[in-house]
Amino acid sequence: MGRSSFPRRQQYRRLRQAARSGAAAIAVGVLAIIAAGAHAPEVAFALVFAMIGLGLDSRRWLVLAGRSRVGARSEDEVQRTLARLEAEGWRLRHSLRWRGHGDIDSIAITPTGLGFAIETKTRTHGDGHAARVREQAAWLSLRRRRWCKRGALPVVCLARRRGVEHVEAGVLVVSIDRLTSALRTAAGLRDRPGFMR
Repeated sequence: MGRSSFPRRQQYRRLRQAARSGAAAIAVGVLAIIAAGAHAPEVAFALVFAMIGLGLDSRRWLVLAGRSRVGARSEDEVQRTLARLEAEGWRLRHSLRWRGHGDIDSIAITPTGLGFAIETKTRTHGDGHAARVREQAAWLSLRRRRWCKRGALPVVCLARRRGVEHVEAGVLVVSIDRLTSALRTAAGLRDRPGFMR
């Protein structure tokens, strides 16, 4: 599946930060015990507060890492679903760096050169996600012309939803169970939605 996804890399970064804060909390806790044993209660008290702060910071990073893990799993599911198209001659790319923040989650390219920039979301999406994937599709059409000879279209895929398929603000919004059939339709292998004609 190529290089790891942005959320997976983010998850690992956040876990490392949680480990650093946790280790620092333990070290400060040991110093607090030493200070208490040396009859320095004011120092021990200050160190206990620092230990609590570092512990809370570690917990916050763990929660954020958990969110990133959910996003990474969603991207993995979308990649597995898209892999079915390879037998039909489609080309796939994942986690492509681009000029914006992060990466393009997935790119599916038809045998005839029409590309799809796919933004993976777990259950919901907003206007910002639609704007981002439209920007990514425009970037692909302009900067990756040899891949996407016929341009690129924006897609938001909802990995933990079912039965969703509609066009919203010029973006195809589709649940994972309808992803491959919706892409085939948008590619002209079936009747295409109005915004793609």
